[in-house]
Amino acid sequence: MNLSSVSLRDVLAHRRVRAVFHLLTGTAATLALTLLSIALVARLLTPAPYGVFAMILTLGQACERLLSFQSWQPLIRSGATIDLQRDEASYFALLKFGWLLDIGGSVAAWAIASALTIAGHFLFGISLEHVGYTLLFVTSLLFNFNGVSTAIFRLAGQYRAVAHIQVVNALIRLLCVAGAYLAGAGMVHIIIIWTITQILGSLLNFAWAMRLLPKPGFRQLLKASTKGINSRFPDIWRFALGSNISLTLWSSAQAVDTLIVGWLADPASAGLFHIAKRISRVVMQVGAQVQAVVYPDLSRLVAAGKRHAFVRVLLQTEMLLAAFGVCCFIGMLLVGGPLMRIAVGPHFAGAVPLLTVQILAVTLTMSGSASRAGLLALGDQRALLKTTMACTLAFYCAVFPLVPLIGAMGANIAHLLFGVIWLGGLAFYLRRAISAARWADASEKSVER
Repeated sequence: MNLSSVSLRDVLAHRRVRAVFHLLTGTAATLALTLLSIALVARLLTPAPYGVFAMILTLGQACERLLSFQSWQPLIRSGATIDLQRDEASYFALLKFGWLLDIGGSVAAWAIASALTIAGHFLFGISLEHVGYTLLFVTSLLFNFNGVSTAIFRLAGQYRAVAHIQVVNALIRLLCVAGAYLAGAGMVHIIIIWTITQILGSLLNFAWAMRLLPKPGFRQLLKASTKGINSRFPDIWRFALGSNISLTLWSSAQAVDTLIVGWLADPASAGLFHIAKRISRVVMQVGAQVQAVVYPDLSRLVAAGKRHAFVRVLLQTEMLLAAFGVCCFIGMLLVGGPLMRIAVGPHFAGAVPLLTVQILAVTLTMSGSASRAGLLALGDQRALLKTTMACTLAFYCAVFPLVPLIGAMGANIAHLLFGVIWLGGLAFYLRRAISAARWADASEKSVER
């Protein structure tokens, strides 16, 4: 192996360790603060009202995930190849393209969420009070520019800033919720707090990202032109649309499950399911953050043709994620019950078995985070789309008959099926994509997955 490959490997490895450390510490603090906020809300509301609150949040999050373009993926993939010193114009044009995608997705998500809420009143008899709460919360979707912000942070390697912003926003939310809890506030006050802090987090993210741009920064972004973007970055539209369809299918299973439980079972079951899901997101967020770190590095390794380093990063990351997930699952088996009663009270004790199964499902899904990033770095979003379609189809085929039979646990079993197919599909397609790609170090001995 030549000196340049060793240098690239060492630089990426060192930066990746630091980035993972910053993101994981920030994520851990953010999730701890968020869980405290959720615990206070759960104690303030009984399971049925909390279920309504959960379904309101889920509708907004589902529309955001289903309709946003997740612009950070094409931005990072294309931006990782730009020499900012020599081609600043292309960099700003790329960011402007991503920002416009964010704006379009935000407006579409707000419009669809609002229309579904109003339709729900006339078709399903949802009360005007709950319609008003939902319309208030979905206004936060209009301020979601997190795609371009995420791309700027990750391309600049500013993972510490991301962690700080997340913690500050979660702390502000916790303080507001604590005040509402002490005052004995109602659901409307909780909805207002969630809406304002959601908007604040997005705006803080965007404003901080603008500070990282080369001067004149935001003014240059406004002036940048996206004309001819597809000629500057071949297939960027195809990649953006393909990855967006894949994420839409993924999110349809991951984001609307609480709504399905509330519809086919009852709001109380939706509340229990949502509590379990929010806690299990501690594990899922670790996978998302680690993927955030390795994706730019994998893109650079693909661009440099370093197959050996690429495969090694994938293997190491997947083993780390799988080990972490198994530890969380075992820990939940041992202490899940007492922790749940202490955190949210005896009213939500029924969420303990849901949480245990949910952690197992999340572990399966999270373990494929590095493989997903690898397929994106190789530009094989078609394989990712096929895998996601198979997972989503299996999820829906299982969730609709199971939830009426066994309640919220049926949704968890559907997620388990999703995770098994997800891991198998990613392993198959990634092995094939690595073999088909052209590598500068093709003469090296292949490292089998």
